[in-house]
Amino acid sequence: KNFSGLLPANKQDFVFIGHNGGLGHLLTCPEFSVYNVYDKYCRSFLPLQVEFLLVHIFARICRLFTKCYTVSRYVINGNKIGRVICIVRTPIDYIYSSNYKGVNEDIIQLIKDQYKTCGTRQYGLGNLNKMKQLNDGGRLITKMIEQDSFLKDKNIRVWTGDTMTAASVYNQIVEIPANQDIFYIGANGKIGNSVCELLAKRHPHINIKVYSSYHGMDLPNVSYTTDLTEMLKHKVVIVGKIIPGHKYDKAFKQARKMNVSNKTRFILDYTVPFIPIDTKLFPEMQHIPIGLLQVTSKAFLRGHYDICMSHDQNHIYPCHAGCIINASEGRETNETGDISLDEMEIMWKKALNYGFQNTIIDYQ
Repeated sequence: KNFSGLLPANKQDFVFIGHNGGLGHLLTCPEFSVYNVYDKYCRSFLPLQVEFLLVHIFARICRLFTKCYTVSRYVINGNKIGRVICIVRTPIDYIYSSNYKGVNEDIIQLIKDQYKTCGTRQYGLGNLNKMKQLNDGGRLITKMIEQDSFLKDKNIRVWTGDTMTAASVYNQIVEIPANQDIFYIGANGKIGNSVCELLAKRHPHINIKVYSSYHGMDLPNVSYTTDLTEMLKHKVVIVGKIIPGHKYDKAFKQARKMNVSNKTRFILDYTVPFIPIDTKLFPEMQHIPIGLLQVTSKAFLRGHYDICMSHDQNHIYPCHAGCIINASEGRETNETGDISLDEMEIMWKKALNYGFQNTIIDYQ
């Protein structure tokens, strides 16, 4: 075979740092079956808490031998190599604050090891590795790098990719035909705040009803409720926070008991992982995962960037895509902490230019 034109085997320009997402996630690893790598996270008959405990025990054993799991390499725009590497941490590590220090130290150690091995300077933080309680949206990681005697002068760059996620969700909403109002679960989070602020700025006619007891935003088009049954008054519901299924069940049963007329047709959910909501009481509802981009260009991304992520082939999470764009363009600033509204609009234009697109939904 002619191997001319191939990039070096030890080349690694960018690393996306992931983690285990539970038992269902573990079973998508190719070591268990190559046929599972594009599967949704499967649930067993066990309660979710028991699944978390079992995979946590397994991970504790694995940590005796290794602190990370190398997943896949892919080519970025023909000239750079990206890779997904997971620290051996499970959901339980992110539930209990007593584990936070160890998780952040694992991230720093991975960065240090990859720099020593491959000279990698660019890193993305996946899903829970950037949550506010853990490290303030990556800010603590950048601070730890600045204070580390080895890393402080290595020009390490850390990105969350949250700007792209917020841009994806925002554009999914504004593309809904004749949309006048939405019901928003999880709007007080980092992504939700940015989406609502940009909606208030660019589309103030869209009224947003937020499900929360905490009134985190003071915007003219935002109001709050603690009654989940009010979602049934809205054609479109946005979900940016995982809430227990029994809360939906209770709200749906209460609404049916009170003969509440259901207007909801679309539940657009950008939580990761996507956990289906039981809508059998209202079968006219469609629960649709968003916050997921289709990769339409075969030139910009090549290789296994999309395995073990609980989504279909040739798709990618927006935060991962945002980090990849940063790597391709050689961004030399960190992307941590708060999201810039101006940068959301800039990043979305870049996403379209590179061949990414939102989920196409038929609202008829």
